[in-house]
Amino acid sequence: MKKIFESIKSLSFLELYFRLICLVFWPIYWYDWIVITIQNYNLILFNIYFAMDIIFIVFLIIKRFVNAKATKWYFCFMLTTSLAYLVSLYSNMIAPRDVTFLYIKIMLCLLMIFSSWRLIKAEENDVGVVGVLSGILLLVLTYFY
Repeated sequence: MKKIFESIKSLSFLELYFRLICLVFWPIYWYDWIVITIQNYNLILFNIYFAMDIIFIVFLIIKRFVNAKATKWYFCFMLTTSLAYLVSLYSNMIAPRDVTFLYIKIMLCLLMIFSSWRLIKAEENDVGVVGVLSGILLLVLTYFY
């Protein structure tokens, strides 16, 4: 248990915030998928997630320009994942019949899979496995929606 807390302490604020964004996405997506929803609740949940995700994207871009040591593929992985999650929620909760956002969602999922794959192969970072699996799961859920 002590090792877990030590490993959490070694993570940066941005990494923890990214994990929070990823963990908040899936229950909201499940809620929209399974629970019978009211459009007003969808809008409230999406606005909360939108605010959290935009703050993350701004911090991520600032960190990229300030700290050039961060790797390109890890930055691409985090950016495409957060954008894919945001567009997925928008296309499911707010505009479910908009074909343009469907295509954007599919493109972002494919970009997320590609950047995750490059993160695994080029930098040997196992975090990319999460991106590959998330992208595939989003594509499968998109197909059945």
